[in-house]
Amino acid sequence: MNTSETAAKVLLEAGDSVSFTKTISESNVYMLADITLDFSQMHTNEELMKTTPYKRLLVHGVLTFALGSTASALIQVQAHATIPSLYYGYDWLRFLKLVYFGDSMTANCRVDSVDDHEMKSFATIEIFNLHDQLCVVAKHILKFLPIWAFLIWKPSVD
Repeated sequence: MNTSETAAKVLLEAGDSVSFTKTISESNVYMLADITLDFSQMHTNEELMKTTPYKRLLVHGVLTFALGSTASALIQVQAHATIPSLYYGYDWLRFLKLVYFGDSMTANCRVDSVDDHEMKSFATIEIFNLHDQLCVVAKHILKFLPIWAFLIWKPSVD
C-alpha cells in the first residue's frame, strides 16, 4: 500500500491545551495499592506517618502522575482526533511536591510541538495542587497510528 496516498496528519497543534481536576480520595489510593501491590507504609499506615515529618499519609506518586494520562487522553478528545494513538513514552518525569489524601489536583497537558512525518506529538504535562504548586512535571510523547498501519501490521501471537 502506498502510504503517501493515505497520508495522515496529527490533528493536534502546538499550543493546544486541556486541564483536568480531581480530588484524590483514600479509596483511590487503596485501589491503586491493591492493583500494584504497593502497600508501602507511607500510603497505608496512618499511625506511623503521624510520627514522621509528613504527619499524614502520602498519595502514590504514580497515582498523581496518572492524572496526566487523563489530560493527555482528553486533549485528543478535544481535538476530535480520529487516528488511534499509543503512549510512546515520557522523556522526563519529576515529582516535585508531596500529595496528600484529599488533595485536589489539576493536570494540564499542553502540546509543545507536532511531527506530522513521524506522526508524533510532544507535550508538557504539569500537575498542580490546589495551592497552585507544581507537584509533577513530565514530557509526553504520543505516537499516532494511521489506519493503514493496522492493515499492514501483524502482531506476533505466541
